[in-house]
Amino acid sequence: MNKLIKHILLLSFVCLPIKPVLAYKPHIINLSKGMYQADNKNWSIGQDEKGVMYFGNDIGLLEFDGIEWKLNKTPNSPIARSVAVQSYKTIFTGSYEEFGRWDRDISGKLVYTSLSDQLDKALFKNDDFWKIWIADDHVYFQSFSSIYVYDYKTVKHIPFDGGFLFLSKVRDELLVQQMYGSLYRLKSSTLTKIEGSEIFNNTEVRVILPYSTNEYLIGTSTKGIYIYDGATFKEWNISLSKTLSSAELNCGILSSKGVYFFGTILDGFYQVDNTGKILDHISTESMLQNNTVLSLYEDNIGNIWAALDKGISYIQYIENMSCFADKGGKTGAVYGGALWNDKLFIGTNQGVFYISTDDLKKPGALANTKLINGTQGQVWALKVLDGKLYCCHNKGLKMIQSNLSVVDMFNLNTGVYNVSEIKYKDKDLLFLSTYKSLKIADPATNKIYDPRQISEPIINADVDHIGNVWLEHFNRGIYRCKLNDDLSGFQTFSYYGGNSKGDLPYKMKMFKVGGRIVLLGNNKFYTYDDISNKIVSNTVLDECFKNVKNLKQVIHIRHNEFWALTDASVYKFSYDGYEASIKESYNLDINLSLVNAYENISILNDSLSLVCLDNGFLIYKKEPGSKLHPQNKLSLPYLESLGTTNTRGDYEYKDLSKATKISYNYNAVTFSFSAENAFASNFSFQYMLQGVDNGWSTPQKVNHASYARLPEGKYIFMVRTVDNLGHYSDSVSYEFEILPPWYQTFWAYLLYIVLIIFTMYLIWMLILRRYRNLHLQKIRARETRRLKMLTGELQQAVEQKNAELLTQTSFIIQKNELILKIKDIIDDFYSKNRSNVLIPLSQKINALLNTNMNTEDDWKTFLLKFEEKHTGFFKKMKILYPQLTNSDLRLCACLKLNLETKEIASLMNLSVRAVENSRYRLRKKLNILPSQNLNEFFLNLN
Repeated sequence: MNKLIKHILLLSFVCLPIKPVLAYKPHIINLSKGMYQADNKNWSIGQDEKGVMYFGNDIGLLEFDGIEWKLNKTPNSPIARSVAVQSYKTIFTGSYEEFGRWDRDISGKLVYTSLSDQLDKALFKNDDFWKIWIADDHVYFQSFSSIYVYDYKTVKHIPFDGGFLFLSKVRDELLVQQMYGSLYRLKSSTLTKIEGSEIFNNTEVRVILPYSTNEYLIGTSTKGIYIYDGATFKEWNISLSKTLSSAELNCGILSSKGVYFFGTILDGFYQVDNTGKILDHISTESMLQNNTVLSLYEDNIGNIWAALDKGISYIQYIENMSCFADKGGKTGAVYGGALWNDKLFIGTNQGVFYISTDDLKKPGALANTKLINGTQGQVWALKVLDGKLYCCHNKGLKMIQSNLSVVDMFNLNTGVYNVSEIKYKDKDLLFLSTYKSLKIADPATNKIYDPRQISEPIINADVDHIGNVWLEHFNRGIYRCKLNDDLSGFQTFSYYGGNSKGDLPYKMKMFKVGGRIVLLGNNKFYTYDDISNKIVSNTVLDECFKNVKNLKQVIHIRHNEFWALTDASVYKFSYDGYEASIKESYNLDINLSLVNAYENISILNDSLSLVCLDNGFLIYKKEPGSKLHPQNKLSLPYLESLGTTNTRGDYEYKDLSKATKISYNYNAVTFSFSAENAFASNFSFQYMLQGVDNGWSTPQKVNHASYARLPEGKYIFMVRTVDNLGHYSDSVSYEFEILPPWYQTFWAYLLYIVLIIFTMYLIWMLILRRYRNLHLQKIRARETRRLKMLTGELQQAVEQKNAELLTQTSFIIQKNELILKIKDIIDDFYSKNRSNVLIPLSQKINALLNTNMNTEDDWKTFLLKFEEKHTGFFKKMKILYPQLTNSDLRLCACLKLNLETKEIASLMNLSVRAVENSRYRLRKKLNILPSQNLNEFFLNLN
């Protein structure tokens, strides 16, 4: 069982009619290095209708849209053993004691729902779910012990005695092997044994694929490969069976091109045609990063994904191109190539290598290359001229003999960049572009001509239709020269570019079209006008390449066909001097790079071209009858989600199926987007927000765009795909609106109007109140003045009353005291002069005095004056103390005036003793404490 777990796979295939095989060598891209957790063990692969790839990985479900890797962790089990993709919205996975579905929410994220929770966990204890197939509106989950069927409502168990190995889907049928036993056909929930399949006892059926129209190809781990025609089993291609058995077959697919791919445990995978012939073998020897292939998958554009024991590899087939990558750096950077004597010669920075054309077709071809002794060092070009192979070398011009020996030519004592065969004035000459200058060799006489006026490193030389010699400087501009008749020097020469007069680019390249020289610099084309003797723009080529950036070089193929190179792409175009059009275009940016500053394509023959790379080369060969048109329309991008954020970092996601109105509080927006096959097509993206951006953004390999703090208003977000070939897709747009902030809404404006009216009313009321207050202040001031006058008058009246009361009181007291004094005098006189005659007089006088002392009129006048000053005093005292007599009230009035006892006695015509007694009685009636002063009591009494 452990062995089975180690060697498990997911079978996936496309069943299409078998087509003739084109044996192109693929380009292998290893995705694991530095790319998220893809360098773990990968068990299974799937793809949805939008081109998003899914990988069952040791740490979960990996999702790759061509730009960004996302890890979706299964809640109940970290390992995703199997993957089945229903759509972009729904993915199924199986893992340890767990299987379920992932559904994409409005944010574009996958959310997991367990389906195994509907079952008793004891049924699949310690089981892993290795296979998932979607068929007939059902989903089948297979472990080694059971198969479960999900009808999108419930999960049912398919009973079976004995375990299963691997469930496979071929066309519309489901086939499964009993553990180390026979094959069974699964239909609905019924398992039917396939007669004759006992031959697979004691082995493992790893692969079941369609063959022909109604047959099956069945691959085992140890017994080889068989064909099943519905009745009998027979072994298919014994040689292939031995190869795959020794490497332990593990998985396989049938590609859309009719080619089989078989993955193994020990030796990578094999590309096989429908006869069992091995077309190619891809392993660690040919850039594959791991030889243990756990699953293979063909994506929707015909390229292959390999899930490996460690990492993921992408096998890309470039149309009309075979890729020969130098994994170990054996050959070095390739600068040129030549096909000669049934051998391919490769000029590199390490020397010249060769390989036979037969060996070139074999797997791992570069391992068979051999270095030609004597060519060690920098090789700039290889040219076959007049049946001879010339090597432009750092040490001069060399010629490689048919026996692979090397001969130095012409004893130049300098390096040679290029050699060209030129017919000049009826002479067949060799123009040698060297490190020091142009040198001209006459092969007939072996004589060297050295025009010395231009002592510059020349990388290329050619002659136009009127005999001008054009020299391309290694680092700068272009020379146009006229040779002397004896070739010893230049009659005249002109220099273009390289800081010369005019606005030409500093560095230019040249190529020849129908006898005329065309120049290329700074992405612009120029032509020499021999009538005006000027360099003029070539508008035809400029228009043809208007969307292409960073043009580096143009190479003539034959007739009116040319190659144009940028730093990451190759174009095949036609130009006859009047019309130009791009016929084919190839994007080479994914892990393929041309030699920097020396981009080159070598023309091997009329149908083959060699594209020089810094770690190998590509061989272009267009098969007869094949049609390849330039891809001017790219796949449209699609929007994944629209997220909005507020200042606190809270997220809200919007439904992209309808126009959205976004709250002003969430006015930071993020669009997520991608495109079908973004990775394989090496797409970049451009986006623009109308109303914010002035134009398209620069092309970037990003899958989201963010805009923060957008003001209110309506916006249109647009995104389009861009490739390195200058092509753009149509744009995809989405309209949305940022709602105004609450303080700019209708209700807010209505509130503002109400507040303005209220404020105006309040201001009006305040103004009125102000004027009213001013008026009241004036009235109050006037009234105050009047009251002050009245107060003064009243105060004067009070003072007058006080004076009157004081005068009256003083008068009564003084009068009584005078009467008493008079009475005392009379009594003293009478006692000393007793006489009967005086008695009547004395009596009358005393009577008169007594009458004046006890007059009630004086008291009435006093009381009136007192009541005027202390209004209601007697009434209040009577109310508070009803027991008080009139004498008591009179005493109270005296005390209120703060009179002394003696003054009270004189006023009331009593003795001091009598007054003291009266005060004592009054204190009791008033319940005044002994400690309290009686005068103060009355003074404080209002």
